Amino acid sequence: MDTAAVMASDLESRHPGWVILWRHWARRYRAFPLWTADAPAPIEAGHVQDLLAQMNEIELQHSPPGIDD
Repeated sequence: MDTAAVMASDLESRHPGWVILWRHWARRYRAFPLWTADAPAPIEAGHVQDLLAQMNEIELQHSPPGIDD
């Protein structure tokens, strides 16, 4: 498994409620929030830091479970 795929797996384990994939052919990370049906389309980024920034923005707009229960 390449380093980026390992990074995607590690990110997913550290961010419950997200599915995070490394799209090798596109050389991009893709993340899907699982807790909200009205989230935007999956987010994509070429760098982990950019993906995390987008994930944080989604979490601010659509509270993940445990925040406002």
